[in-house]
Amino acid sequence: MIAVMMAALMSSLTSIFNSSSTLFTMDIWRRLRPRAGERELLLVGRLVIVVLIGVSVAWIPILQDSNSGQLFIYMQSVTSSLAPPVTAIFVLGIFWRRANEQGAFWGLMVGLAVGATRLVLEFLHPAPPCGDPDTRPSILGSIHYLHFAVALFVLSGVVVVAGSLMTPPPRGIQIENLTWWTLAQDVPVGAKAGDGRIPQKHTFWARVCGFHAILLMCVNIFFYAYFA
Repeated sequence: MIAVMMAALMSSLTSIFNSSSTLFTMDIWRRLRPRAGERELLLVGRLVIVVLIGVSVAWIPILQDSNSGQLFIYMQSVTSSLAPPVTAIFVLGIFWRRANEQGAFWGLMVGLAVGATRLVLEFLHPAPPCGDPDTRPSILGSIHYLHFAVALFVLSGVVVVAGSLMTPPPRGIQIENLTWWTLAQDVPVGAKAGDGRIPQKHTFWARVCGFHAILLMCVNIFFYAYFA
């Protein structure tokens, strides 16, 4: 059991370090130095990971005061405050053709603002020791962070839907091959996507993979709701 927990923690930490390093290297450093070579980008990425590890070590005292020092619960709490808006936009962007850029932007901004507010409140009002009265705000004391994640997901989805309906819909060329309903396969050689001459032939195996993805998502939601 200890090995399983350590593997889960290491997997989460390495994915966070790798993603953060990639974002900084490709989106920030390449803008500052457009002619940077692969060797330089690799070196910068490694240095960013070293800096992140240093910041993580310096964050340990704050972690010890949050969630009774339980690292896994702390990580899940942070994820529940930041991940639901991104998940809502991803799901609606795939399964709803009417979703557009404006709706996704405002859904992400509202969701992240609400999630960051709860996250700041958790830092300012840590959970009391067992047996002590809970004097934290009601959003912390009466709403579990997993239940808050569900509410934040719904809120972000509502904002995305409202923002998309109040703005012009995306054009067909903008969502071609990007949603569940606009998959186009077997494109002829030399043809360009979105030129209107390509038949919308849906591949059987693409549908099978999509069905399995939906099935796995339903299983995850079931376990999430059951154990929450």
